[in-house]
Amino acid sequence: MRTPTIVDQHLPALDGCRALAALAVLVNHVGVLTGFNGRSLDLGPFLARADVGVSVFFVLSGFLLYRPFVTRHLDGRSFRDVSSYARRRLLRIFPAYWVALFVVAFILRAPPFTEPHSVVAHALLLQVYDGDQVVGGPIQQSWTLATELAFYAFLPCYAWLVARIGRSSVHRFRIEVVGVVVLWLGSNALKAAALASGMSAVRFGQVNTWLPFRLDEFALGMGLAVAVAHWNRSGGVVPAWLRSNWATVASWTGALVLFWVTATQLGLPPSPVLTAREATAMRGMYSIVALLVVVPAVLAAARGQLARAVLANRVAIWLGLISYGIYLWHEAFQDVFLRWTGDEPLRSPFLPMLVWTLVLSILAGAASWYLVERPAMGWGRRTVDRERRPDGDPSATDQLGAAVEPTG
Repeated sequence: MRTPTIVDQHLPALDGCRALAALAVLVNHVGVLTGFNGRSLDLGPFLARADVGVSVFFVLSGFLLYRPFVTRHLDGRSFRDVSSYARRRLLRIFPAYWVALFVVAFILRAPPFTEPHSVVAHALLLQVYDGDQVVGGPIQQSWTLATELAFYAFLPCYAWLVARIGRSSVHRFRIEVVGVVVLWLGSNALKAAALASGMSAVRFGQVNTWLPFRLDEFALGMGLAVAVAHWNRSGGVVPAWLRSNWATVASWTGALVLFWVTATQLGLPPSPVLTAREATAMRGMYSIVALLVVVPAVLAAARGQLARAVLANRVAIWLGLISYGIYLWHEAFQDVFLRWTGDEPLRSPFLPMLVWTLVLSILAGAASWYLVERPAMGWGRRTVDRERRPDGDPSATDQLGAAVEPTG
């Protein structure tokens, strides 16, 4: 039996995925800074790998941002709204980031700018291309925004190239599939080449923040977008078994098993300091875990489904909306906690810092969303609507809050 579903609408369960990813990264960072990940033999290994939320964000970005491009390509239409796309992307990432950067660095000083970190490099998200600035800075995890920004720039170029190659309606879907596979294989081949070259862990840690080394994670989300667009073009029909609660349970169980293997069976240290081989193996596992988490959320279009109940309830959706602010602010509050308590890094109590960071990050995230992000995005959408041609496709407007990747 096959049941129709609308696959090109706003998917509320993805907001829950963002919330889950942001909170996982927050918990991971608290565990790292307090030293809890190394002290606890039971929970430590799992909290040390909670930065899997990074891969969830990348998979989400790949899916959400590529969906309008691939939808138009499979329908035989070109995507001409690149300037509006760029404006929406910049408004999504920079206003809230600049506010957080200014407050964290110059008011809270948690921490402030210190040499060799440059205000200009961090403000423009160029710090990842300088080996001296990758680690540290007022918002240390902002290196991941630089990776996102590179993906924003890459995506229209890639979509244009694929559209140029796949002009025949018969071959468009095949070309899209081949393209995603090539991206995934190419990224992994690049990492394999870096490992084979004997690249140092420090150097690999830097280049591993660059888009080509993380493109395999985005490619999985892009592949999901290709599948969804293909189903949509075929009449919006998705096999019922893929949307069943049993499929959701199976997908999430697979994610939990792979996460357990990553946390306990690969011999990874509890600290975020990894060798190049350890980082590559870990990220490879993370990407599959992330895909298995996201797929049920994409297919959870109908009420009463497990994925929708878990990820699309009011609390999960709201936390997803403010997740970018949680990401931007949480490490600053950890720094403030250590300053006010006088605790030393790696020797601080886990639970008090967790509660402190969680409460303040949610408050800051809400303020960021209502006072900065939503107004900026609303202005961007209004300007796009005024400029859109009569034949514009509503699906070209990407989802609110495209994913950002916290870690560091």
